[in-house]
Amino acid sequence: MDISEASISSSDDEEKASNSGATGRGRTYHRHTPHQIQALEAFFEYCSKPDEIQRRDLSKEIGLEPQQIKFWFQNRRTQRKTREIRKQNSILEAEKKSLEDENKAIREELGKRTCLRCGRPLLQPQPDELANLQHLQWENIHLEQELHKLIPFLPHHA
Repeated sequence: MDISEASISSSDDEEKASNSGATGRGRTYHRHTPHQIQALEAFFEYCSKPDEIQRRDLSKEIGLEPQQIKFWFQNRRTQRKTREIRKQNSILEAEKKSLEDENKAIREELGKRTCLRCGRPLLQPQPDELANLQHLQWENIHLEQELHKLIPFLPHHA
């Protein structure tokens, strides 16, 4: 084969590759016809995971290889799962937003609390203040108990 024949056959190969949709790895990609897709979708509604016999029968019916049908069903199941996950994520995001809004509203209401006696705003204790407050409450309870024990011994009570 001389150089001119080699360049002709090389250009023929390139033309075939560009016409067939081949990539650099030599794969050709096939778009399914609307009839094939309709048949695959209809069967998917009936059974989302066909066995070998069902794939072989379907391949004869619509003119695809069983391997192509196997991959189409894998891809379709993945698409369905992805859609379901996105839908669930949207629902969870909406619930999260609702809870955040509710939490914010509750915090705002807590900030608006006032004393029933004097009408002044109640201050929210900080964590270290809360521990101190609990200690003081415990101490008050203890002192009240001691006071009740001593009341009978006081002179004006006798």
